[in-house]
Amino acid sequence: MDHSAQFRRESSGELTLKPSPEAAALAAAYRKNPTPGRSWPAARVKEEAITRVAAAGGDTSNHQLVMSECALQFGQYRGKTFKWLLSNDVGYASMVLAVHQREREAGDTTQSAVMSNKDVLLRYACLFPDMVAAISERRVREGFGTQAQEDQVLVGFGKYATMSFKDLYEATDRDRKGFIKWMKKQTARPGTKMETLQKYIRRTDAEMLSGSVSPGMNLT
Repeated sequence: MDHSAQFRRESSGELTLKPSPEAAALAAAYRKNPTPGRSWPAARVKEEAITRVAAAGGDTSNHQLVMSECALQFGQYRGKTFKWLLSNDVGYASMVLAVHQREREAGDTTQSAVMSNKDVLLRYACLFPDMVAAISERRVREGFGTQAQEDQVLVGFGKYATMSFKDLYEATDRDRKGFIKWMKKQTARPGTKMETLQKYIRRTDAEMLSGSVSPGMNLT
């Protein structure tokens, strides 16, 4: 028994953001009949997760495994496990967690059943670098990303699709430096990954010129 989600991927290697057919069907049913269910406290959610792990012959002392079997206490996939969510609808998960991060950063210390459930979901999602990148990208696109989060966004197209913005920008080999120069000359459509990368390059170039950032400097 493994705690890892079965991520679906595009041909570029990026995570697929669209829901799986199973998830899409559940979301459609929820929209037709959005009956709210009870949200259980974290202790009960954990107990039920441990029971599921034990029933499947897993190691109940493995914290990551137990987290993966915790059930959602909110929204259109209520009752599904965290592992199921990341395997079936990364787009929804990244949206929920991007908002949750902002709420916590803004000082919301609420410990309700739902907020606590999202806290644990965020810890689980952050076990996977691709999910960290997906959440960061969501925040950047919504205009709420931090410098460190923007660094983690994946290029998402071309031969460097799986590289982060920061790693691509700081590369010293001829090919990737050439790609950066090529990017600066392109006309990107609004809202595309190319436009997001161009904005990142221009901003980082400006910081380099102003002396606020040094080549290879960790921007976190």
